[in-house]
Amino acid sequence: MARYKVLKSVAHSLGHSFTSTLNWDGDDYVMGNILRHARKVGEGILKIDLMNGKAMPPSLLIPSVERAARRFADRLPQLIASHGSDMRYVHSAVMLIAYDLQTKRPSPYTTSELESPYVCRVEITDDRGKVWSAELRDWWVPEPERSKSRQWWQFWKPAV
Repeated sequence: MARYKVLKSVAHSLGHSFTSTLNWDGDDYVMGNILRHARKVGEGILKIDLMNGKAMPPSLLIPSVERAARRFADRLPQLIASHGSDMRYVHSAVMLIAYDLQTKRPSPYTTSELESPYVCRVEITDDRGKVWSAELRDWWVPEPERSKSRQWWQFWKPAV
């Protein structure tokens, strides 16, 4: 029998997975890609509809963000099933990533980039209207931009 109560755990798993260092795309973590682009366009809030993989606002829809949104929406039914529930019980599922672009501090991980705080909130509304949510707060720093002329495995080789 499928259960509702586990939807809170699903929300928690989605937030941790999205903000994880295992969520890599292109030349940075997805969170780093979002932060770097958010700073460029001055828009610090990204909303992802996890039911269909659509994200807003259009100003933050760089390819790595679009791929991540689709990937997480595609995995949602499997994640819900693995937690012992059923998609029939899910009315909506939304993830909100909000960076405070005004706040920056030196990162302990790199000397060339500054980190900013973020909030990741995942809300799953069930078919009865009850909202199951999880909220994560932390700091993120984009990876230092690398020269496009050399691949990561070429850093220990002399440039030609």
